[in-house]
Amino acid sequence: MVEPIGTRRGSSRRERAPLTQTSVRGRNLWRVLENIRAAGTTSRTRIADETGLTGTTVHRLTAGLYRRRLIVHTGTTDPRAVGRPPSLFTFNGRIGHVIGIDIGNETTRALLADLNRDVLARVHRPTAAIESDLLFAVEDMVAELQGAAAVPRDALVTVGVGVAAVTATEGTIVRASMHHLWEGLQLGAQLRHDLGVEVIVSQDDHMAALAELEVGACAGLRDALVVNLGKGLGAGIIADGSVYRGAHGAAGRLAWIPVSQATPPEPTLAAPSDDPVAPLVPLAHLLTADGLIAEYRRLGGVAQVAGAEDVFRADAAGDAAAALAVDSFADRLGWLIGTSIAVTDPQRVVVGGGISGSFARLAPRLIRRVAEIVAVPPPIVASELGTDAVAIGAIRAATRLADSWLAARLG
Repeated sequence: MVEPIGTRRGSSRRERAPLTQTSVRGRNLWRVLENIRAAGTTSRTRIADETGLTGTTVHRLTAGLYRRRLIVHTGTTDPRAVGRPPSLFTFNGRIGHVIGIDIGNETTRALLADLNRDVLARVHRPTAAIESDLLFAVEDMVAELQGAAAVPRDALVTVGVGVAAVTATEGTIVRASMHHLWEGLQLGAQLRHDLGVEVIVSQDDHMAALAELEVGACAGLRDALVVNLGKGLGAGIIADGSVYRGAHGAAGRLAWIPVSQATPPEPTLAAPSDDPVAPLVPLAHLLTADGLIAEYRRLGGVAQVAGAEDVFRADAAGDAAAALAVDSFADRLGWLIGTSIAVTDPQRVVVGGGISGSFARLAPRLIRRVAEIVAVPPPIVASELGTDAVAIGAIRAATRLADSWLAARLG
């Protein structure tokens, strides 16, 4: 089923409590607050027109929201207008903050944003330096972000975490990437306990897809595919306007899929093996930064390369082995995207992750490969969010959970 990130399952049949004056006022406060949040900046007259509430009621409710610091004045429509110009209001996004964290295979990034999703601070760590005590490291990054942004610690609303792993709904790591040993870590439950706020933990590919859907290359689309390439390999599936997690939250974990090392066949890259059955290897051994480096070495490359960008630089400098390795990588990526398109039929494919910075070099060959597999290839583009995609998606997921915190402030 399609289950949007940041929502909770619950009974669709709830008995409604009898309406009281207090409950009616609370609902109307929420209606007005939601109207102001959606509008960005608005006036009492416009609120009354859009909600159907009387002007007197709107005046009283906006005064209550202002006392609670949930809205702020932003001036008037036109100080030169005849008569008294109406006051304008906007949602006070600085009343609370959320944190989005990307626990990647190589780098862990964290962003702190207000409730308008404006980023106020960021930190990052090499994942290898913090993986032995991931929980402590995450909590330490939260404290550092709050200090850097000069925000009160008790104004933390929610935390979103994207991790290179399959995660259960409650945030337990079920299966980490092949680079880490975090299986069984109850990351969500422990962060909720220690931080005292709601926490959502999800596969990093799903968080990246959420970011692309809401503010990236998939905005406005109903169906899309987001392929993430770097130290790891995965995909986020957008179906019917939501991020598809799958029955067990594991949709898109491509790295463990066993494939032939000769997939796809390309006679110009290497002589065929005498063994009619090529050995199977995890797809991550071929379509990651490490896979690109290994292919470069296999083809006789001798330059010092520590990461994928080094292979691309060698290719740009005329290194023949690097050129063959990059071509092989593009062919394999085209095969993967093509087969994924055949299953999901997306409107667009977005290539993200660390290797997406070299998309222009990969694109011509991988697009040709895709065209050999599918009848109607969709546009294939590079991510505009870059390496921030997962953390941005985590912020978007976290702010979706902020409603209960805001509602509690209505009293």
